[in-house]
Amino acid sequence: MVNHDTRDTLIETLKKFDTLMVVNEGRDGVLHGRPMAVAEIEPSGELWFVTSRSSEKTREVLANARALATGQQRGAYVSVSGRMAIVEDSARVRALWRDLWKVWFPNGKDDPELVLMRLSPESGEYWSTGGTAGVRYLFEAAKALITGQRPAEGDPEQHGRAQL
Repeated sequence: MVNHDTRDTLIETLKKFDTLMVVNEGRDGVLHGRPMAVAEIEPSGELWFVTSRSSEKTREVLANARALATGQQRGAYVSVSGRMAIVEDSARVRALWRDLWKVWFPNGKDDPELVLMRLSPESGEYWSTGGTAGVRYLFEAAKALITGQRPAEGDPEQHGRAQL
């Protein structure tokens, strides 16, 4: 059963990220991680990226679809695992297009090298040490230092795991 509060918090945390590290197994059996700009995050948690049709990461995904996307910034951390797919959808590319991508795709949204990568998530986690959750975390950490006992776990504002 999916805990919708945890799932929603995970997706809202994901929306804070412009770039995620995407890790997948290379054709040589070695794990490869690379930063990728997030093109879109759907309400279902699907993550969309753009890449080049002829890139090594495209070949890797076609050989083994398992992938992990992870990120960290300003007290927010995420990790999402699932299956990656290469998607050719010119209408979606046009809808998602950002002029910044011209650096990689000089022919713009109609560049024949441009394809989408979709990460269909199976599970994900978030951690937060910012905002009110961060204040509570600092309080619990200080208390743990004084008492010698580990801080209590399980605050849904600080950490959650969801099947997606």
